[in-house]
Amino acid sequence: MSYRFLEHRSDIIILGRNRTFEAALEDVGNGMFTQMGAEGASESDSFDIDFSAPTKEQLVVQLLTEVIAECETRPLRPRRMEVLRFDHSRLSISARVHGEKKIPENIIKAVTYHELRVEKIGGGWEIQVLFDI
Repeated sequence: MSYRFLEHRSDIIILGRNRTFEAALEDVGNGMFTQMGAEGASESDSFDIDFSAPTKEQLVVQLLTEVIAECETRPLRPRRMEVLRFDHSRLSISARVHGEKKIPENIIKAVTYHELRVEKIGGGWEIQVLFDI
């Protein structure tokens, strides 16, 4: 797992860096879950999301936005996200979120496009996302 929090005046920026796009996206999702109170959450429940978008940037923002909405409405305190399938040519993804049936400890207001970065760098990928908290 490779994610870190970057300094920002009022919001949170999470940078995921890994060998594949899918793994970097999982890292950002798991960093987001840390902010939502994942520490100590069990993995007794889960839900799946299938999604597609016209660009990788939109895929990242819309997928994470949908995950937040699902966690708040179910409710589910998320612990871990895994990408089950990713189609690079169609930009479609299937992901599973594991957690426990509890309200998340901290709410994230929004996943933003501000300072969003999705880049193939060297032998891997970097995904940077700014979250409004």
